[in-house]
Amino acid sequence: MAWPARVADRVTAVFGSWAFILTQTVLILLWITFNGYVAAHYLRGGDFDPYPFILLNLVFSTQAAYAAPLILLSQNRTADRDRIKAEHDFGVNVLALQALSVLLGDAHDEAAKADLLARIEELLATDPERQAADHPAAASVRSPG
Repeated sequence: MAWPARVADRVTAVFGSWAFILTQTVLILLWITFNGYVAAHYLRGGDFDPYPFILLNLVFSTQAAYAAPLILLSQNRTADRDRIKAEHDFGVNVLALQALSVLLGDAHDEAAKADLLARIEELLATDPERQAADHPAAASVRSPG
């Protein structure tokens, strides 16, 4: 995994945590308190960061500008991993069904064989494109001889 992807995953993990949300809430409260204290005691009525807290808004806007793309990068990587895993799982399931259909070729009870083949075909029907390409063994089992 490239270092930008690792950084995106780590930053996203931090931004999505309760610790971050609580820390940010405490920092906002401290900022407002500090701003009020400085205005009351040192600036003689003038504000350090006047309402509506322009500097604080600038900090949050900058944070959001960096956080949003990092979160999207991490979500894209997660979606790619999930898609690859799902494709792999489907491939394993198809191989298992192919192996089962080959084993059915050795079955002697024709009614049981027909029932199992029907169930295999029903399971494979979820992906019609792969059914024909990935399941030639079932066709050979169905054919006599």
